[in-house]
Amino acid sequence: MANTTTRISQDKYFMKIATIISQRSTCIKRKVGAVLVKDSHIISTGYNGVPSGFEHCTIESCVRRNLKSGAKHEFCKGVHAEINCIIQAALHGTSILGDTTLYTTTFPCTSCLKLLINSKIKRIVYMDDYDMNNKIKSELLSESKILIQKISNLFK
Repeated sequence: MANTTTRISQDKYFMKIATIISQRSTCIKRKVGAVLVKDSHIISTGYNGVPSGFEHCTIESCVRRNLKSGAKHEFCKGVHAEINCIIQAALHGTSILGDTTLYTTTFPCTSCLKLLINSKIKRIVYMDDYDMNNKIKSELLSESKILIQKISNLFK
C-alpha cells in the first residue's frame, strides 16, 4: 500500500519543535526556542529566560522593555536559548561535538554566535532574522564555515 501522506522534512520537523519550545520562554521582549540535533536525534533544548531558580521577568521588572532590540544586553538577567541548549547538553554529559545542527527560531546574536563557533556547531537553521547586517557577525560566519539555512513558510 502506497503512503499518500506528505512527510515534512527533518528541518521543518525540528524547527516546529523549536517553535513549541519558544512558548516556554519567560522573556518579555522576545520568545526564542532552540534545539540541538545530532545524528537526527534531539540532544538538548533551550529557551530564553532567567537562570534556573530565579524569579521570572515581568513587564514591571524588565529593565529593557522600552529599549531597542539588542540594546544593553548587560542589563538583562536572561540566558539566551542557544546557550541554554549548550548548558543542558553539558549538564547531562552529552557531547555536541560532531555533525550537530542548531535549530533556532531567531538567528543568534553575536555573543551566542561566538559560543556556537567555539562549540563546533556545524549548521544553524533559523526562522527569523536578527541583526543580519552586523559586520562582525558576517565576518564570524564567513570565517567559521558554519552552514546557515533560513526556513520560511514553516506552517505551510
